[in-house]
Amino acid sequence: MDNIENNIRNSIISGDNPDFLLEMFSSLVEEAAVCMYVLRDGVYSYINKRFSDFSGYTKEEILNNPQALAMLIHPEDLAIVMEIIHNRLENKDAKSRYRVRIVKKDGSLAYTEIHSTKSIINNVAVMAGTVIDVTEEVMVNQLLKENNERFHSLFYTNPDAIFTFDLFGKFVDVNPSCETLTGYTAEELLEMSFTPLLLPEHLPKTMDYFEQALQGFTNCYEISIYHKDRTALHLEVTNFPKKQDGEIVGAYGIAKNITEKLLYKKQMEDLAFYDSLTKLPNRRLFEDRLQQVVEMAKISDCKPAVLFLDLDRFKFINDSLGHSLGDEFLILVAQRIVENLRKGDTVARIAGDEFAVLLPTTEPQEAAGIAKRLIASMREPFNVSGHSVTISGSIGIAFIDNQHETAFDLIKKADTAMYYTKKQGSNNFTIYSKELDFKTIFKVAVEKDLKSAIENNEFELFYQPIVNLKTEQLNGMEALLRWTHPTLGVIPPDNFIPISEESGQIISIGKWVLETACRQNKEWQNAGHPPFKVCVNISTIQLKRPDFVDAVKAILHKTELAPQWLELEVTESILMENTEVVKDSLRQLKKLGISMSIDDFGTGYTSLSYLRQFAFDRVKIDRSFIEDIESDLNGKAITSSIIALAHKLNIGVIAEGIENEGQLGYLRDELCDEGQGYYFSRPMPAEKHIFPYGSKNY
Repeated sequence: MDNIENNIRNSIISGDNPDFLLEMFSSLVEEAAVCMYVLRDGVYSYINKRFSDFSGYTKEEILNNPQALAMLIHPEDLAIVMEIIHNRLENKDAKSRYRVRIVKKDGSLAYTEIHSTKSIINNVAVMAGTVIDVTEEVMVNQLLKENNERFHSLFYTNPDAIFTFDLFGKFVDVNPSCETLTGYTAEELLEMSFTPLLLPEHLPKTMDYFEQALQGFTNCYEISIYHKDRTALHLEVTNFPKKQDGEIVGAYGIAKNITEKLLYKKQMEDLAFYDSLTKLPNRRLFEDRLQQVVEMAKISDCKPAVLFLDLDRFKFINDSLGHSLGDEFLILVAQRIVENLRKGDTVARIAGDEFAVLLPTTEPQEAAGIAKRLIASMREPFNVSGHSVTISGSIGIAFIDNQHETAFDLIKKADTAMYYTKKQGSNNFTIYSKELDFKTIFKVAVEKDLKSAIENNEFELFYQPIVNLKTEQLNGMEALLRWTHPTLGVIPPDNFIPISEESGQIISIGKWVLETACRQNKEWQNAGHPPFKVCVNISTIQLKRPDFVDAVKAILHKTELAPQWLELEVTESILMENTEVVKDSLRQLKKLGISMSIDDFGTGYTSLSYLRQFAFDRVKIDRSFIEDIESDLNGKAITSSIIALAHKLNIGVIAEGIENEGQLGYLRDELCDEGQGYYFSRPMPAEKHIFPYGSKNY
């Protein structure tokens, strides 16, 4: 055996290849399953077939090639290899087993483990060894290392709380974020289970999800826990099973703090679905709830109703108190509405001073009772930062009528009924009927046709005499507008004047009335009749316009009527206007020499004390008080008081609606200055009045 070994060594060193060694060498070395080599002076003197196949180089390219090592070894590892070979040959301590990277002929990289041994053959030191491909092992280890590092990074540096439980719900491991989230240290958490952290009402749900995780299911849910300082936190938790050797040994958990997210979500919902001032549902949420009730009504016996409530005179209150106190007042109104509803009813602020109430199920009598209760509650004084404020409300009620109605339909019907209430005097309620829709259609038609009424000569002025009650001589004429519609016939002023004010058409109509009345009065003067005032009603909307005084000047100039023969009548509501534009306009009109009077005095919300702010020449006592003179002592008392107080303020008094001798006699006894009514003359077109006017004409 020693001779065979020596012969093999000599053959390798000398390059001789005796035939008797070839078969044995080929069997033992050349066909070995591992790469084998012999290095002499840093040059490969032998490699086996496996080495050649592994590297991709032929033996000719490697053997006796001084550059073969540099060609095969990765540049970063070459110095290490050369140092190991040198130290080994010099009998210094050196690794006999080490790993380097090999660069194959195709450029791919392989990780290898080299086992080398120093041998002396024929007095020549050589390095013989094997090369084992450990690429797969290295890659697996590298992947494992990366996974461990990734896990460490995800677990310990994650901003979310990550933890593991054993089968009993006790903490096994926690990351630093768990400490931040709960306020407990890691040591404290590892001594407890999750149950003490939970709000009691969330314990059953959490236990159920934990059991699901132990059965192999992943779940995600929201719960609330107590921080160590006992403040409540809202969490989004994900649980999934923890396995070891294929067995479930616990559960993993990830908890995200969503407290701020939920607060933000609630704020966004409040902005989207709730009124920011009163905190009541807004129109959007109200319509959604109403639609749900409407759909439920189609398959059940519930009978929903909608109440639409509008505050009367809120604009005046808002302007008087200021918008800040006006907002405070609306909050108090909202609270009072809620207090007077049933549990389960919904009240919403629709816009401004408009509120809507949803009664999910009710009967007409019950809904009417609720409306009466709300109206009565509105009349109770409100204490707004020390100010006692009273108000009234107008309500419209609509009930579901058929299977095809929507939330929008019900709200529209309730709004229509409310509008009708307002037109009938407010402070009441109206139940919607189809008749109201006819009135709405009428309103739309009137508004549309008003635009062309002047152009089509459909307007006409009637004039009613104003008589001196002492002498029964003519003191003036009140101009009264009449409209003959081409298809609807004569439309009373009470029906179209409010519509013209809402649509803004009162501006052009009022200008036409004023110019026509001034021109007619001038024509009467030119005809030689004794001059008298023509009285023209003007709207508050006209008076608010900054160009109104200039418009009056232009009309007087155009018609050549002197200012002292024009009297402008305004309704009592003008006294409630607290705008400088109105006050300034009244002052300028007075300077022009135009008289000013208040129509329908005594029916509004003011008293004669307001007249001190304005230099009015006359007040007109409303016809309702004159009608009561013969039957109602209160009517007499009010009439007498108005006359006496007006005279104290040097203001003339006109009584409207005089129809008989009894009324006339009482007014004369009370020293009322002037009067008008059917007793003297009905309103008539200008051409039907007979001059000269005097007692013999009445």
